Amino acid sequence: MNSASPTAEPMRERIVDVAVELFARQGYQGTSLRHIAERLGVSKAAVYHHFHAKDDIARTVIGRALDVLTEASDRLVVAGTDPDAWQRALPQIIDIALRHRQMLVVLERNEDVFHALFANDPEVGARLSAQNTKLSTLFADPALDPKVRVRLGSTLGAIFGPLVMLSDHYQDMPADQLRQQLMEVIKVLLDGL
Repeated sequence: MNSASPTAEPMRERIVDVAVELFARQGYQGTSLRHIAERLGVSKAAVYHHFHAKDDIARTVIGRALDVLTEASDRLVVAGTDPDAWQRALPQIIDIALRHRQMLVVLERNEDVFHALFANDPEVGARLSAQNTKLSTLFADPALDPKVRVRLGSTLGAIFGPLVMLSDHYQDMPADQLRQQLMEVIKVLLDGL
């Protein structure tokens, strides 16, 4: 799959970039290797030279998306359930999500498909499952003050709603303006905790 030629890596990266764009817009199942090749202006054979199947492209995309999600969620795990620590961590998480917004959209919009596709994959399947478990432990503790528990979860939803789940509705908003609005939402939701 990896070729030693100097142009191999750039083409491989272009394939992944186009796959991310198409998986985000039309879903994994709605994207074929032909779509990717056409978007790149190359033959399907050129795509096959770098990836043996669409699943191989998806594996690369998911790996990168999970790296981004891990970078963000690790900050929350470190913050635990301390609202002050969340105030410090959330601006960093917003910046990560803004930088890798399309990658996170791919993961969110195709999560069920990717879980089914890679359920038995020891690396990707395990990482997908572990990611879901990591954050649920923050919000699943019944001993946590309900006010803190609900506000922390609501804050996370308020960030990832516009950035990922509803991102199509915020494409017209410049990243710095969206970041500023999200920071104001964080202040409101975490105020008084």
